[in-house]
Amino acid sequence: MDDDDSAGDPPIEDPCAGDVLDPERIDGALAWIDENPNPIDSFLVQHCNERVTESYYNGFDAGTPHELQSATKTFTAALIGIAIDQGLVAGVEQPIAELLPEYAGLLTGDKALITVEHALTMTTGLRWVDFGVNNSFERIADAEDSVAFVLGEPLDSQPGETFFYNTGSSHLLSAIIHHNAGMTTAEYAELYLFEPLEIGDYQWPALQDGVHQGGWGMTMRPGDFLKLGQLFLDEGLWEGQQLISQHYVDEATSYRVSNHMGGGYGYQMWIDTNTFDVDDIAGARGYGGQDCLVLEDLHMVVVFTGSIAYPAEMAADVTTLMNEYVIPSHED
Repeated sequence: MDDDDSAGDPPIEDPCAGDVLDPERIDGALAWIDENPNPIDSFLVQHCNERVTESYYNGFDAGTPHELQSATKTFTAALIGIAIDQGLVAGVEQPIAELLPEYAGLLTGDKALITVEHALTMTTGLRWVDFGVNNSFERIADAEDSVAFVLGEPLDSQPGETFFYNTGSSHLLSAIIHHNAGMTTAEYAELYLFEPLEIGDYQWPALQDGVHQGGWGMTMRPGDFLKLGQLFLDEGLWEGQQLISQHYVDEATSYRVSNHMGGGYGYQMWIDTNTFDVDDIAGARGYGGQDCLVLEDLHMVVVFTGSIAYPAEMAADVTTLMNEYVIPSHED
């Protein structure tokens, strides 16, 4: 294009122009961590794609992978977005019976109504038990066919009717990739997500049937965990390449259903505007404070990792640091 053709184009606005953080607030967060007993293992803040702070504790450092617990779910949801872009999945409204025809015998009656979106938003209605003797994690680990185990559970509610936190539903998303991509979920992630993001040092366990755990078990360096948040903050764009469609990212990070704790839930992301003092937040959140929080209006991504032995303490500490230091550091 010559100069005459481009002369009339409007200038591209930089959303971060003039957008700054108060360094004293961030220093205050670091001081709070140093001065108060806590189980925090890492604390990272990125603003306008620049690392503001990156601190590690309890023997962890930048090169040490950390367990992500249920934050694994958001990676799986990202892969579903990529699969939709590639045509492997027709869309979130597609019934999972069409994507898992091998399990047609289990997807009958009301279960035939379960869609990809129901799995993404924890509204499949399928039973799942997180804790206690003979819980679902123990039973799925023992199952020769993990997908049959999840689909064989009874419906406690109608598909689409209500939010019920169900890691089995997240595992169905991994199964959809596994059974439609011609490769394992981890191989698909490596090719279309991890390699572009330059994420190399990670582990993602699979169950007995080779299907990778769609909702738990991933380990990754916190700095790489943050890249997922930056990808969502930038609406699926990474270094000029659209890894996930903007439309899907917008849907994933939006309030899709009400969760059982007074907030909302997107596509395997928590919309915790009831917890944090901000109007726009979406989080990949795992047990024990494994959090990647995306604050679109503030152009920020914040990562915490912590000891899974202290989930209540981590929840309280993350809330304190976000509401008293990180969010107020953004100067309007």
